[in-house]
Amino acid sequence: MNLKALAMSAVAALTLTAQGQQVLPVAGDENHAAVTETNEERDVRMAWWRKAKFGMFVHYGLYSGLAGEFKGQPGGSEWIQTNLGLDTETYAAEALPLFKPAPGCTDAWAALAEEAGCRYMVLTTKHHDGFALFDTATSDYNAKKAVGRDLVREFVMSARRHGMQVGFYHSVIDWHHPSYDNTICPDLCYPVNQAKMLKEKGIPRNQALYKVYLHNQVRELLTNYGTVDIMWWDYSQGAAEGERAWAAPALMDMCRESNPGIIMNNRLYSFSGFDPSRDSVQLDLRCGDYTTPEKRLPAKGYPGIDWESCMTVGDKWGYNRYDVNLKSPATIIRQLQQCAAKGGNLLLNINPMADGTVPVGVQEVFRRVGKWMAVNGEAIYESTPAYSVTLPEGWMCSVVYEDTYIFPPDLRTPNDVELLIPAHEIDTVEPEVLGQPDCKVTVERIELPGEDEPRAFMRFVIPAEAWQNAVEGLPVIKLIYAH
Repeated sequence: MNLKALAMSAVAALTLTAQGQQVLPVAGDENHAAVTETNEERDVRMAWWRKAKFGMFVHYGLYSGLAGEFKGQPGGSEWIQTNLGLDTETYAAEALPLFKPAPGCTDAWAALAEEAGCRYMVLTTKHHDGFALFDTATSDYNAKKAVGRDLVREFVMSARRHGMQVGFYHSVIDWHHPSYDNTICPDLCYPVNQAKMLKEKGIPRNQALYKVYLHNQVRELLTNYGTVDIMWWDYSQGAAEGERAWAAPALMDMCRESNPGIIMNNRLYSFSGFDPSRDSVQLDLRCGDYTTPEKRLPAKGYPGIDWESCMTVGDKWGYNRYDVNLKSPATIIRQLQQCAAKGGNLLLNINPMADGTVPVGVQEVFRRVGKWMAVNGEAIYESTPAYSVTLPEGWMCSVVYEDTYIFPPDLRTPNDVELLIPAHEIDTVEPEVLGQPDCKVTVERIELPGEDEPRAFMRFVIPAEAWQNAVEGLPVIKLIYAH
């Protein structure tokens, strides 16, 4: 490398560091696999995911048939086995007869994702209860053995038919496998009667054996279903992480070798998606490509870091007949807007019932979000944050190439609404309301008194009809820059 190239490389590294980004490539160590690509190569690999912005999460498994209770006792949904302390034999005896996926259910999921405007889908191939939705040679505890169906294969085919990128959620925790050793981290939840059963039967824990099992299952997922776009690991806590718990470096290398374009989250390493105190912590890219706040949106996003908020429509991930507190379509749309305005993605969950049918209320939310996206999706897809634009509280905006999109809050009133933006931040623009060509937003440059001298603003007047005629009462104002 000549001196000019060295100098340019140094400047690029300083720029990335200033932006809060890790400079690649970076060496591995005993707990992390090396990242061998450059930042430029990583940007190419991440490009589709960053542009997609909106994905569908699918939580489906044995717990779906229990629908939130075990023999009349409420116990949550996908966590019901450990919430009620059930050993795997007792749990499976009740749950397996109720697990009855209907033919074509994965097609219905993918069609709903397409209608909602999603660009990718992530399916729970195996949740913490250890039941695999795919045909695996590693265990009889799977959908192929139970109902004669490889649901992962059906899902992959359905997702691709509907133009979706394909993602696999896979639990590294396993309450079924006898060798899995939860004692690596005593705080990590585990069914008390499963531990008791193993002890009574004299079955020793052996995490080394469990890691072989885990890696064999992951290898099947990576090689039997064509290209895998996303691996969504779940989850690590305390000392139960990385090399010690999952042989994570080898897992990540396996993913990259079999699927060079694959994107992975950071949950092979200890991380709490619920903990906002970690929102300012830099993501080590050896732990994954993006961070995963759960059921929440970070207050300011994660500048310089790729992130995805995973969100439920109700309160639960898996199906629960008592889970009726559903978010409104407008709430989900505002969450999408927040993700666009803060540089993240939204992964929105469906929770199919025992036969794979998505609850009617959840379907309605997705479809109504889709109607909004059909009109306003250009403000979401391929968007980046507009950090330089100052807006009143409750207002947000995104940038897509040269255009800025303003997301007003729900202000359905009989009056027109005034918006002031400092003139130096947006220059000369031509505003329009997406999907409402007859709704005219006026704009003029004005000066208002400042502390020392007058300040210039662009004054927008948005007609009340913009809200009255908008899908879900949430209009989008597009600012087209005049050249």
